[in-house]
Amino acid sequence: MSRLFGRLSRVRRPRAFARLSIRVFHGLFPRIDLAEAERSSRTDYASLQDFFTRSIRPEVRPLDPSPLVCSCDGAFGQAGAIESGTVLQAKGVPYAVAEFLQDPELAARLEGGAFCTIYLAPWNYHRVHHAISGEIVQARHMAGDLWPVNREAVEKVPGLFVRNERASVVLRTARGTCVAVMVGATNVGSILLRCAPDLGRGTTGAWAPDRPLAVEKGDELGVFELGSTVVLLVDRELRSALGGDDWPQVGLETRMGRALPLRR
Repeated sequence: MSRLFGRLSRVRRPRAFARLSIRVFHGLFPRIDLAEAERSSRTDYASLQDFFTRSIRPEVRPLDPSPLVCSCDGAFGQAGAIESGTVLQAKGVPYAVAEFLQDPELAARLEGGAFCTIYLAPWNYHRVHHAISGEIVQARHMAGDLWPVNREAVEKVPGLFVRNERASVVLRTARGTCVAVMVGATNVGSILLRCAPDLGRGTTGAWAPDRPLAVEKGDELGVFELGSTVVLLVDRELRSALGGDDWPQVGLETRMGRALPLRR
């Protein structure tokens, strides 16, 4: 179903079909705000996917001076400490960081750090940005299923995030390590990473640049070609530098560029 929906979302001809699909989608999700988009008319988009992955004007997402900001629009899910190699998918539903990242060594380095989950709704802006300035040292694509990530599924399907397709980017910063993971879901079988655009398009597994790639807070990290969930993880050093003992409230809506409340 997800593959079929993906194909339909990319249809550009006949033009009447593309325009109809965009109009229907916007009608289903009227909270989509085209006033903030770089292209403010539905007729400016060539396909539903083009509409869904729309870019917005930079000035509508100013960056907070805080060193760590929200990497995307959405609503907060679970957040807290990384303890005993696990984090929470939902209250009482843990999952293993090593399985999630498919990298036991990286998971061990994150022990004692903190994590935060942000869910993207269909009406949200679906580009993901770097939460902190640093250097990209690794990226990875992990093949998997496309379970839905609605509240019922997250609360009832054990290891949901570990089972779904996902892509991660590891950032080395002056204060510690930050990992951003983009998690796919039903109708979200395509995740584009700016640093490694071939990952997930016939290529899976780990990738590393020839030399670390410098990025600034707010630079584009990737795009959900139909969207889902972002999980941010930081190590003990970065958590300590940020004073990380204050977790975001579950369900609270946020926007890319706002300060991430991972501090005292």
